[in-house]
Amino acid sequence: MLAILDTACIVGAFATAIHWSTELYKPLLPEVRTNLLYLFVVILVWFAAAFERHLWSPTRRQDVIHYLATVTKAVGDACVFCVFVMVLFTRSGVTDDGQKFGGLDHTFLVVFCATTLIYLLTFRLSLRLIVRELRNLGVNSHRVLIVGANERTVHLIQVLKTQSGLGYTLEGVLDDEPGRCEETDATGVPYQGKIATLKERLIEGEIDEVYISLPVRSRYEEIQEIAHLCEGAGVPVHLVADLFPMRVATSRLMHLEDIPLLNLSTIPEAHGKVFMKRAMDFVGSTLLLIALAIPLMVLAILVKLDSKGPIFFLQERVGQNQRRFKMIKFRSMIVNAEEVQAALLEQNEMDGPVFKIKNDPRITRLGRFIRKYSLDEFPQLFNVWRGEMSLVGPRPPIPAEVEQYTWSQRRRLSIKPGMTGSWQVSGRNEVGFEEWVEMDLDYIDSWSIGLDLLILLKTFRAVVAGRGAS
Repeated sequence: MLAILDTACIVGAFATAIHWSTELYKPLLPEVRTNLLYLFVVILVWFAAAFERHLWSPTRRQDVIHYLATVTKAVGDACVFCVFVMVLFTRSGVTDDGQKFGGLDHTFLVVFCATTLIYLLTFRLSLRLIVRELRNLGVNSHRVLIVGANERTVHLIQVLKTQSGLGYTLEGVLDDEPGRCEETDATGVPYQGKIATLKERLIEGEIDEVYISLPVRSRYEEIQEIAHLCEGAGVPVHLVADLFPMRVATSRLMHLEDIPLLNLSTIPEAHGKVFMKRAMDFVGSTLLLIALAIPLMVLAILVKLDSKGPIFFLQERVGQNQRRFKMIKFRSMIVNAEEVQAALLEQNEMDGPVFKIKNDPRITRLGRFIRKYSLDEFPQLFNVWRGEMSLVGPRPPIPAEVEQYTWSQRRRLSIKPGMTGSWQVSGRNEVGFEEWVEMDLDYIDSWSIGLDLLILLKTFRAVVAGRGAS
């Protein structure tokens, strides 16, 4: 039902955009046919994003702000991907009689994206408010019993109480030591006896859900027995787990057939967005290689004429999950540059394992120019096309640099390396190694399609200005 109503909102936004962007004297049907592909793309990507972000799953435990932010991000993904597809595949030109055809209808697209966001947010928010009011009236209210009294229990009670839309009625706390319930009593949730009384409460049929807040490592068998009791009574049980307190990793429950798994990961787990990123990489690198074929051939000839040696410089780099690959660049240095580097180590201007110096004597005449405008990097489009790299991501290090990484710094190898990234658009060589790594880790933690597009735009500006390269 949610999928159908979401689709109705998008279709309504499409109709509104057609109405607003079409001049009064023009018929609507031709405009509908012209822009119908926009509608299909947005619906398709919205379905993928909504499924990935669990927007069609029960939302009883999700706060409204986070819920609306999730809806906004999903609509943003759909609109961004729609623009990307349309820019790449929409034909435009001029007819024999001088009339323009095709191209992006900016007015329609802006109105369509804006109204899609407004309609979906309005619908979803209205639905949540209606459901919340019904729960406040006692409709579909769930009676909750908490087993175990400790600091986590107090925090759990505070969270459940602050989210009135959850529709929970906190019946009380069970614990074998009443003295531990002083803090929970202060929250207004009363102590209701020892844990052994749980079976009676379940038999009486007064409880809809049970939360277990006992320490797992020391009370495992007891927790197992409680879970079996709840299972027998058909009452959902939730375990407040403290198995692995991690610094940056997020936890997610998943299943491998009938095997429950607790997934702890520091890398993006949104597979729909990862697929979109790979699609952008493949399509973008393909089109750029075609569009830049002649300029790249000219550069190849110039590199060959400028100095002795091969046209391309192939260097072993470390990619995602420490897989090694050959990164391709136009040769901008003398043939034995890596051997000469050993004699220049004292002049290194970068901290950490990275080697960089200004006025590097190993750079050729043409090399200095193509490095200033990052033209030597364009052959890496082949690495992107093959899936070894991405358009945006941490720069791939050489194996010798990785050997000097601290263990936490190796996390920057958890995603595909990129042709450009936060480092390149934030000062590039003026940024120290530690700050460089922090930028990469921040990118991994906050990654989104929109962030990639922003970095690509900033990269274009930096390349045109020749800023920060050497």
